[in-house]
Amino acid sequence: MNRKERRAQGKKAAVPAALARDGGLLAEALQFHRAGQLIEAEQLYRQILETQPDHPEALHLLGVAVLQRGSAEEAVSLIGKAIAIDGAKAVYHNHLGAALHRSGRMEDSLKACRTALALDPNHADAYANLSLALNEMERFDEGLQASDMAIGLNPSLAAAHCSRGAALHSLGRYEEALAALLHSAALDPHHPDTHHYLGATLHRLGQLEASIVAFQRAVALKPDYPQPHFGLAVSHLLLGKWEVGWREYEWRWHSGSEPPRVFSKPQWQGENLAGRTILLHAEQGLGDTIQFCSYANLVAARGGRVVLAAPRPLTRLLQNLDGVSQVIPLGDPFQPFDVHCALLSLPGVFRTTPGATPPAPYLHPEPDLVETWRARLGGHGFRIGIVWQGSRSAVDRGRSAALAQFAGLASVPGVRLISLQKGYGVEQLEDLPEGMRVETLGEDFDGGPDAFIDTAAVMANLDLVVTVDSAAGAPAGALGRPAWVALQAVPHWAWTDTGDHSPWWPSVRAFRQTDRGDWDGVFQRMTQSLRQRLDDGVDHHPGP
Repeated sequence: MNRKERRAQGKKAAVPAALARDGGLLAEALQFHRAGQLIEAEQLYRQILETQPDHPEALHLLGVAVLQRGSAEEAVSLIGKAIAIDGAKAVYHNHLGAALHRSGRMEDSLKACRTALALDPNHADAYANLSLALNEMERFDEGLQASDMAIGLNPSLAAAHCSRGAALHSLGRYEEALAALLHSAALDPHHPDTHHYLGATLHRLGQLEASIVAFQRAVALKPDYPQPHFGLAVSHLLLGKWEVGWREYEWRWHSGSEPPRVFSKPQWQGENLAGRTILLHAEQGLGDTIQFCSYANLVAARGGRVVLAAPRPLTRLLQNLDGVSQVIPLGDPFQPFDVHCALLSLPGVFRTTPGATPPAPYLHPEPDLVETWRARLGGHGFRIGIVWQGSRSAVDRGRSAALAQFAGLASVPGVRLISLQKGYGVEQLEDLPEGMRVETLGEDFDGGPDAFIDTAAVMANLDLVVTVDSAAGAPAGALGRPAWVALQAVPHWAWTDTGDHSPWWPSVRAFRQTDRGDWDGVFQRMTQSLRQRLDDGVDHHPGP
């Protein structure tokens, strides 16, 4: 055998040795991976790829490892390369779906999971990941079906029971959600998502102390997990434990409920403002802006000039807000300022407690509009403005009542029901119970670009406002007008969990459900209270 032949034979022998060596490294990496030692596993996967860059299993498993460490985009790239080399493995497509989900690419995640299921119709994990993506896209019925398929294939798959519980929670089926999530926790007590959804479901069921325990467990397992931190905020706030609640509420900027805002100037922490300008910026809904702009006067008392950036539809209503030097539309270029603060961070800055909220009233209707609406409404009867429907969003689930529920109020002699409803919900006016009459205010009522400007003037001429927990309650409270608010059994955190008066607005009275979903009892009590009030000869409250 000559030298050339011996060299060629040596190369042939070296290839199986390299494969054997890399196979041993892969087995060793898998041991580290299964033991949760992700950094050690990752190092070995990368070592294999140095000699065999097209090793599909090393690419795939490295992608899984980096995904578990939080690098979703890198995981998508690595697993995508593995699929380009060997696209026939369902597990690759399933893990790609998980990485795409983590990257926020839900449509792509659905496609990857469905490809995995086309390759292996009995892949329980792929059904579980499919349900996660469907839930994220608010296709909860489909998400529930996918999780049920996963559980049918693998009843001990904790993630599928968690996803099932999340779908049921979002569908408002809280008792079923609780059962699914407790089962998930029993199968895997170390899954932070399970404890987060468990906390959210317990909150909805009114088991607030238990919800806090569940949220705390989720945070203990994953300290930087924003959603259970935010859950801790709302459960503590609803319980009236506001010191902890405000601190945790700052996690809202990381939980997906509010996009983070970045300013070149520092955030105000409550220090003296003498000689400086502070920018207060609104967030969340119109009702929240009206509620928490009440802090403007307290901020001004710290000695500075207060500029408020508010949603454009509210700028006219807020022009005469106590304590504000200037109101500008949110989104317009900001004038120079020294410090800033979001409106819903102000309660924490002032260490607000349920017994020490900003004084009301702090808004004032436009006098000319008050007179215009006084003439249009007339002075006869006991005038009640009503709102029965909030927004279409998931946040509103359970808050709204049917217009027909107000029929008892309409039956009280001398009462006039006047609709303050705008947009969604007005169609119910076309199908009133027999004998029920509701007056409307015409197409021009708040028909322009300015929100609540007519509402404020009309409220100044009403004897009472009766509303579900919607944005309409905020102007009534801010104007100091008498109002009754119908609350679901577990209301928004700002109401706290007990009491018949708002901690924010002295003129607002709460009527709470005693059983979840029971609006009949709420409106029966309202009707009884109204009859008693009129029988006692309580004066009307016309005028501002």
